[in-house]
Amino acid sequence: MTRSPIITVSRGRFSSTATQVLEQVRAAGRASRDEIAAATGLSIATVGRTVALLVERRLLRERPDLARPGATGRPGVPVEIDPDRYLTIGVHVGRRIATVALGDLTGRVLTSATVRRPLGAEPDLEELSRQAAALLGSHPRRVPLAAGLVAPWREIGQVPGEAEAALHELTGLPVRTGDHISAVAAAEFLHRRRPRRELTAAEGRALTLYVYARDTFGWSVAVDRGVQTDVTRAASLSHFPTGSDVPCPCGRTGCLAATVEAREGAERARLLGATAGAVRDMISPDRVVLVGQAFTGDPGLLDVVVAAYEGRTALAHPVPVSFTRFGSDIQAISACTVALGPVLDDPLACVELTGVELTCLEADGACQRRRGA
Repeated sequence: MTRSPIITVSRGRFSSTATQVLEQVRAAGRASRDEIAAATGLSIATVGRTVALLVERRLLRERPDLARPGATGRPGVPVEIDPDRYLTIGVHVGRRIATVALGDLTGRVLTSATVRRPLGAEPDLEELSRQAAALLGSHPRRVPLAAGLVAPWREIGQVPGEAEAALHELTGLPVRTGDHISAVAAAEFLHRRRPRRELTAAEGRALTLYVYARDTFGWSVAVDRGVQTDVTRAASLSHFPTGSDVPCPCGRTGCLAATVEAREGAERARLLGATAGAVRDMISPDRVVLVGQAFTGDPGLLDVVVAAYEGRTALAHPVPVSFTRFGSDIQAISACTVALGPVLDDPLACVELTGVELTCLEADGACQRRRGA
């Protein structure tokens, strides 16, 4: 079975100037040209030309009303992601429910719909494409640039490359796929606001370990090299040995998924915390994030999870551990995050490759979409 690709969540100085500018603005929320130049190392002239082009293409918009007091000229005028022209389509296929969502270029989910699907059936991508078209009908001024397709591929027995090609054929859009756990990790990393800095040669890289527990169990790692950050393919923990005598459908006893299902309350919390501690020792990360309803469903047991994690790990140096809650939108958020991949890879090329030109009619504000040859 073809594995899901690594998910790139930041591209850094080795990417195109348009990508560097767009990523910097997206991460900061809002930035002036001189701030972008200082953060990326690009010249103010290069930043000025690139910002002007991104504004012209409606990927960015200027905010002169938010210019710093005393700032003069365009270098001091902040810009932000234009949330009103383009969007992405996110499709998440779970074992029992499929989710279709629309997101803006900040990664924010605009709207979503869910479709129940028979357990074990192949994803009905034609139906999911129709759902996406219906959602697009409620946003007539916006143009889709790319689509993201996320699933626990191993659990549903599907090949991501084949599904990606099928969705591209149905939508005509660039499509990026991701495994569910890796996509959740990418969403947390992308949406967590923090200052970017390049790592020193001695530091080399920084690792964030994500351990996920809900309907599926696994882990993934965000590898931050300073100039680029990638989220690795997910590794399953469903059959991770716990030492219990609980039988698993695989024929063995003590597998994590089966044992978690058989446990409740504090006992389950201790089991999950200890598992996270064991994975931490295998990876030796700089930061640990616990994600999924099995970890976060009962706020009163979070301290129990942390205590079991700390009791299990054998490494001496402390590593920060935190919890991330996405709530019921986790499928939509992760899929829309993956859908940003083609846009952030090369935003100007993505706009051009869609073959779309928009003409907004002044009479009624409607937008006509024309595809190039």
